[in-house]
Amino acid sequence: MAHDSDFDLPERALEVDLTDEKLYASEEPERVWRTLRAVGRPVRSHGLRDHWAVTRYRHIEEVYRQGDRFSSEMGMHLGEKKSDTLAGPAAGGMSLLVTDDPAHGEMRRALGAAFTPRLMRKLTDSTLDIARTLVAEAADGSPVDFVDAVAAPLPAIVICDLLGVPPSDRDHVLRLTRSAFSGSGYATSTSQLAAHAELFAYSDHLIREKRRTPGEDVATVLANATMYGKPMNREIAVMNCHDLIAGGNETTRHTSGAAALTMVTHRAAWQGLREKRTSVAGATEELLRFEAPVSHVMRVLLADTEIGGVTLREGEYVTLWLRSANRDEDVFDHPDELRFDRAGSRHLTFGHGAHYCIAAALARIEVGAIVQALSEQIADAELAGVPRRLESNFFRGYRTVPLALTRR
Repeated sequence: MAHDSDFDLPERALEVDLTDEKLYASEEPERVWRTLRAVGRPVRSHGLRDHWAVTRYRHIEEVYRQGDRFSSEMGMHLGEKKSDTLAGPAAGGMSLLVTDDPAHGEMRRALGAAFTPRLMRKLTDSTLDIARTLVAEAADGSPVDFVDAVAAPLPAIVICDLLGVPPSDRDHVLRLTRSAFSGSGYATSTSQLAAHAELFAYSDHLIREKRRTPGEDVATVLANATMYGKPMNREIAVMNCHDLIAGGNETTRHTSGAAALTMVTHRAAWQGLREKRTSVAGATEELLRFEAPVSHVMRVLLADTEIGGVTLREGEYVTLWLRSANRDEDVFDHPDELRFDRAGSRHLTFGHGAHYCIAAALARIEVGAIVQALSEQIADAELAGVPRRLESNFFRGYRTVPLALTRR
């Protein structure tokens, strides 16, 4: 067993298998990334997939700026077991997440039509109402798992509204999302995989229904979208519908669960928010930086490219460690401190450039709603058990955050 200080040594950090999901059950990744940043260049990392690990903010920006040299069609994350290395390529060209131009531009145009300012304004109010209700129910005086009580159900409810899931189907979809997204990493169960399969089946059903009976929702936009002037392939519509459910659940759940824990670990920041010395918007952006839900994204080189003085070769895998970039000392003053009054945050939580997260506005609304509800209703929080990290090299968050919440 390595000691914590070992990860502060460059030679030790260079030996770490960044694909090992068990590494992420602790706070060790942050120490590893800090040490890799100090190396000052991309480093070769070995494990399930050998890859170049890019950890500095400026180098990740370079990769995003040269997007035409980096493909996402072989998958967008390293994977945690051998079967994961097949899933990305299988979805390549079918999902916005794992598609290159020109198809990526066509899919993004089609999906972007759904995320209108009008819809975002409507969701802002309704999501805050949901957050206030869930937080109030969680603060009943007894210990509660914040992930299960608030962080997980809120995005599941919102995504049903967003996609236009009929009221008669919502309990079914909520049960599936709870099962499918109850955890990540090597402990992923057969029941979770089965739930994902059912979500694909339901997405197919929903797209078929929205083609027959359109509504004012994102599933209708997908069902009736075009690519290259022709109706979008139904399989592509279904894949993107499922990915919206997945992304909408995971992003908010992990950031919000971690945010609740900061009520214990960063009390002064929350007190300033309760006293309105800092804003909900500022707190939300800082939490998205500090507790980014995605550790990395992966690309495959389409041509030899130099990044940070290192030549990366065509066909090699490259990983962009977004959480590391969000703690880069060259960009953020005292990056390991949570500061709700941090000005002009330039975090890379949602990526950059052509692959900037299309649902970033939705994630901000959901996380912001939970932050506002907590600041309005909760005077203090105490641990009611030991928080458990996810065992995942892709998502960064908590399986459980047991808290005792005190009402204001």
